[in-house]
Amino acid sequence: MKERYDNLDGLRAISCLCIIAMHIRANADYNLGTVGNPIVASWTHFVPLFLMISGFGMFCGYYERFKNGNIDLNSFYGKRYKKLLPFFITLIVIDIVMDRSLSHVIEGITEATLVFGLLPNNQPEVIGVSWTLGVIFLFYMLFPFIVYLCWTKRRGGLTFISSIIISLFCSIYYFTDKFVIEGFAARHNFLYCAPWIIGGGIVYLNREAIKDFVQRYRWVWFGVSVIFTVGWYFLPNDDGAITMIKNTALFMSWLMYAISVDSKVLGNKVMKYLSGISLELYLAQMVIFRVFEKIHCLYLTGHGWVSFLLVWVGMVIGLIMFIEIWKWLWTLAQRKLES
Repeated sequence: MKERYDNLDGLRAISCLCIIAMHIRANADYNLGTVGNPIVASWTHFVPLFLMISGFGMFCGYYERFKNGNIDLNSFYGKRYKKLLPFFITLIVIDIVMDRSLSHVIEGITEATLVFGLLPNNQPEVIGVSWTLGVIFLFYMLFPFIVYLCWTKRRGGLTFISSIIISLFCSIYYFTDKFVIEGFAARHNFLYCAPWIIGGGIVYLNREAIKDFVQRYRWVWFGVSVIFTVGWYFLPNDDGAITMIKNTALFMSWLMYAISVDSKVLGNKVMKYLSGISLELYLAQMVIFRVFEKIHCLYLTGHGWVSFLLVWVGMVIGLIMFIEIWKWLWTLAQRKLES
């Protein structure tokens, strides 16, 4: 029976909620103070944690099955499309109806294939946050090859080191004006993100040794994670090599701690629910934000923390309602088609 790591629900849910808060701050005129502004802005870096958890989760569910040849490719990829595509297409249609431009029609159709991560500049305007989905789906496409690269722990370690080197090459060489256009976003590229995704797989491959070590020295490792977390803010943030390395170190320490200890904060029914709809929350966040913007609810008590928190909570509630209504309508439509 596949082991379940309940704490990952909490990490995934917290990542998503922090990313939503960051996008609210980035798209509105809030003043959260000299400390609050940079801290909330830094929550954009929870996306690498989201990717690392995805890597760990895929290895949990499919690594052994691919190695043993017990996988049906039609079922594997079909499941990915059935889970992601209906909700994503709904968001694309809403965006096209609201924008009504040819460029959004072209981009929307391209995004609906879910292979837009192969584009040389994965920076869509339709559902702008969907670049993450492009990277994740490209990971799904390449997963059989990644299993080959990580066939043994030693080969997996070499693959992880190689991914870091290639990501560094991307930052210092390939992502210069010799190869990319102005405004190119490094983390929208799969090769730049690969250390986070493969890092999750490496934690999976070494999970037993990691759990034994962290459980034995729990508070020491907790202290190490805290030091990494505080130290993160004292290192430069360059959206390049330094950021890639410090995010990899920080979030691997968090992931190692989360799979090794019991935590009621991370592993509970609320976190499990939010984790289960985390990708939908992430993808639909700007749709709901635009609703709040249109009805002039962004600054009910001014431009400070109270308004910011009210919008944050309101958006999460609105997103949950939107997702649950959509799920009900989708289930109803499926039943009608089957009858």
